[in-house]
Amino acid sequence: MTAALHPAAVHRSDLRPACKRKEQEHGKDRGNTPKKPRLVFTDVQRRTLHAIFKENKRPSKELQITISQQLGLELSTVSNFFMNARRRSLDKWQDEGSSNSGNSSSSSSTCTKA
Repeated sequence: MTAALHPAAVHRSDLRPACKRKEQEHGKDRGNTPKKPRLVFTDVQRRTLHAIFKENKRPSKELQITISQQLGLELSTVSNFFMNARRRSLDKWQDEGSSNSGNSSSSSSTCTKA
């Protein structure tokens, strides 16, 4: 039996350096492009976006364009805000539900797609 395991062990050790090289290559690719700085909303932008979100969780693309123009933000930034806000809202709801049921592992893993 040990003879059958030995070739598999050699095979696995051959794969390990290849995986490390892949990780190193990916690290090099990331190092060439500078990281984009994180956008911090102004107080007015943040309060406006939250107020709109309270009224409308899923604003139309036209409304998002208007919001982006009024607040001086990119359309993608406004779209991402609403997407993230919906996720946070869902996460908060799930956390409250799981603390009541006492089964947090299953409820947090059941709804991973937004």
